[in-house]
Amino acid sequence: MISYISVAITLAICVMHVSAAFYGHSLPDMSQVDQSLRVERMNEWQAKKSAKEVDNWPVVETTLMLGEVSGVATSRDNSVHVFHRVERVWDSTTFDMNNVYNGRNGQPIQNDTILVLDPNDGKVIKSWGGKRFYLPHGISVDPQGNVWLTDVALHQVFRFKRDQLDEPDLTLGQRFEPGSDDKHFCKPTDVAISSSGIVYISDGYCNSRIMIFSPEGHFITQFGLSESMAVPHSLTLLENEDLICVADRENRRILCYTAGLSGERRPGKLVFNVQHKLMGKVYAVDHIGDILIAVNGPEANGVAPKGLSLDLATEQLVDIWEPTTEHFDTPHDLAVSADSTSFFVSQISLKSHKKLFKFTIV
Repeated sequence: MISYISVAITLAICVMHVSAAFYGHSLPDMSQVDQSLRVERMNEWQAKKSAKEVDNWPVVETTLMLGEVSGVATSRDNSVHVFHRVERVWDSTTFDMNNVYNGRNGQPIQNDTILVLDPNDGKVIKSWGGKRFYLPHGISVDPQGNVWLTDVALHQVFRFKRDQLDEPDLTLGQRFEPGSDDKHFCKPTDVAISSSGIVYISDGYCNSRIMIFSPEGHFITQFGLSESMAVPHSLTLLENEDLICVADRENRRILCYTAGLSGERRPGKLVFNVQHKLMGKVYAVDHIGDILIAVNGPEANGVAPKGLSLDLATEQLVDIWEPTTEHFDTPHDLAVSADSTSFFVSQISLKSHKKLFKFTIV
């Protein structure tokens, strides 16, 4: 009995210490942000920077290996990490009316679902993740090089240590069990991780919230429910601004909340609601400095998806980008390189001729 009590006390103290960083101080007045500096940065982007597609990336051999590419991420060495579904597809028969995966009695995807690519030519450096996942979705690489993955069929989030890819060292959520409490997810979509290890998870296709966990995987808090998000689909963390931004896909907007990392601001206070007349369903968002990089998905009216770059503070459009080799048809995720000189876009449809694109900032 004493040992169990000791463990419980230790866990409680750990969560209290993390929570104290979030709730220790009142929120600052965001109206005092130096807007002149933000405008100066925006003008620099307009004058010097735009996104251009890199031809012949990746190599054909890589494209032929890919199924539905649900996620793309980059690591500190600029390697590109791709999460794909091999031969498996998500269609109207995949889940029942209670969001339970209909294939739960079957086998996981047998082939490797994660490919690590050379950023220069897109050749495969290594692959892993076979015989484990049922319906891949999001992939992120944290500052320590650990790989985070979401599986919407399993309703789980996994962390794999950078040098121990055989088994996850942390699993969140209950296998094949959708739910809305702090022990369950319902088709979680993406993960963002701070340099201190705080974990943000967008949940997801059937919940409308962002959840925060400690580095050890203990639930801290959740937010976003009051904004009535409709598929929070992608996350990007702006640590210097202490903001976590989410692509609120079906509402055609990007919401940016206080992240609570500074010890001076509670997490979950809405700071920016970024909308633009050219912004369709926002499938993915990342950032370069204060510039949000977002990509629209397909629309019912047949308008081809495009990429948008927007200044966060002013919500001004600073660039519109799209491939030159062929149009986007089903873009699903994007990731900026660690050196901020390029970014990568993945496409989800098996019918897409090109599953991955590379853009450089010029």
